[in-house]
Amino acid sequence: MSYICLIANKNGVVVAGDSRLTLEPQLLHLHYDKAQKVFSDPEQNMVWACCGLTVFLGMNYFSMCSRILRQSHRSMGSRLNQISKILGRATRIQHRLGRKNSVFTLLLATVKDGAVQVQTLDVVNGKATLKKHAAPVMIQSGWNPFLHQPKPPVSYYKEETLEQLIPRAKERCLWAMRKDGRLTRTEKKHIQTIGGNVRVAYLSTAEEDPS
Repeated sequence: MSYICLIANKNGVVVAGDSRLTLEPQLLHLHYDKAQKVFSDPEQNMVWACCGLTVFLGMNYFSMCSRILRQSHRSMGSRLNQISKILGRATRIQHRLGRKNSVFTLLLATVKDGAVQVQTLDVVNGKATLKKHAAPVMIQSGWNPFLHQPKPPVSYYKEETLEQLIPRAKERCLWAMRKDGRLTRTEKKHIQTIGGNVRVAYLSTAEEDPS
């Protein structure tokens, strides 16, 4: 699976994630380190990141999700509802076939009228949960919470500039990657599923992004 995170405050929002796609069957230890999990649409002032179910029965669900989100002529509610239904069916089928949990997570943020708006979509075995979050907020997702770096108090990042939020988000991804790598070296059955490069996308609530 993956590690993705989102950090938002009054100054902007950053989403970050790794780029490893673990291929089935996992026993073969096959992976691809150039997967796209972090996306942006500057025209809509929107950034997002996905993790979980990626490719199943010939469909790339990250690409599908991005195609729907880029349909700016539709309301956001309509787009998220369609994504929920599609991933609900896919995770339900995969869960039944594989006899294991099938999950998908979307972290989504937009900037409108100088304020950050954050929404998350979690789909588990066919059940979708959509939530809205008020900034300042830090959200992280991935297959194993044990690989999530503990969250700092909100006071640590609620006043940070966007220039400070970007490396903070990157470091959280690198922390998860390093820990996953250590487990691979010390536990024979553990397969490293967080890897590749760290990718980021960000939005500023100001008129110009940091250079």
